[in-house]
Amino acid sequence: MNPPRLFSRVLPMLLTVALAAAAAPHSRSAPERKLLAKPGLYKPLTEPPCSYCSTQHRSGLVKTEDRVVAWLRAAHNGGAIPIRHFLSAPRVINDTYGLFFYDPDGGYVSAFKKDYGYEFYGWRGGVMVARGRDGTLWSALSGVAFEGPQKGKRLERIPSLVTDWGYWLMLHPESTAYNLFGGTKYPMAVLPTRMSAEARQTMGEVDPRLKPEALVLGVEVGAEFRAFPVDRARERACILDQVGGEPVAVFWYGPTASATAYRPVVDGRKLTFYADEISPETAPFMDRETGTRWSLAGRGIDGPLKGKELTWVNSVQCRWYAWAAEHPETTLYAPGK
Repeated sequence: MNPPRLFSRVLPMLLTVALAAAAAPHSRSAPERKLLAKPGLYKPLTEPPCSYCSTQHRSGLVKTEDRVVAWLRAAHNGGAIPIRHFLSAPRVINDTYGLFFYDPDGGYVSAFKKDYGYEFYGWRGGVMVARGRDGTLWSALSGVAFEGPQKGKRLERIPSLVTDWGYWLMLHPESTAYNLFGGTKYPMAVLPTRMSAEARQTMGEVDPRLKPEALVLGVEVGAEFRAFPVDRARERACILDQVGGEPVAVFWYGPTASATAYRPVVDGRKLTFYADEISPETAPFMDRETGTRWSLAGRGIDGPLKGKELTWVNSVQCRWYAWAAEHPETTLYAPGK
């Protein structure tokens, strides 16, 4: 057979195999995960008094570039918690708006349905561990109880994303925030720029498909988990995929290093989203079917579907080592598969 012709037939097969290998779960068995307990290292915060983003912004205590965890689909168009002011010192907030865990090593803030009595406990496999009031130990990333009376149970996530204070304020100045009380009430800590020795000590072997500290959006639909690597060089991007048999649209906005996921369906109609380079920063995404522009928060800003909201998909932005440790069966998004 002619060698060039043979190569042209074999190459597509090789590419298919390579893409399938990248997307498939890693075949090695999950290693034993070391638990390092340091209870009491951080003191949790419970029900801090509330205010509004625009009101607290006038105090000048929160910088435009300060990172916040914003929760969506709630009264007052959601809300935002400046991480440096409210989460860096306690690592855990028990509040009416939700239960929030901040893990700077894993690079994430997890937001769960309101509950109380949780506190920082330690690290397991490099991932933060929280302890509930009954002594149950929970993964701060997955919200799964792995030891104690509630072992096997799972906390319920609430729609959220991590972004910058100035960007969230631009989108929703009327949303909820916590009262800063002139910066004198709550202890603040400098946000860590490198992993702690404790997290590294317990991290163990990392799934080699990505670098340990690579940024991903971990998505969960039903019993399927998938990680979407983030391209930090892109100003804005949209990935359309299927997870657990359901369509998913992943939004990435580079200026605020924010990733989140939605179900691309409105009123029973499936939409095809893309990142529109000429759209304003308030609405960097557009759907091809109606031409509506959409915000990072999944709201229609301009066009026929203005005012509509996309359904948030269970997801969390974090570092690869943390996601892979909690979900060793995860698949990895492979472009072009």
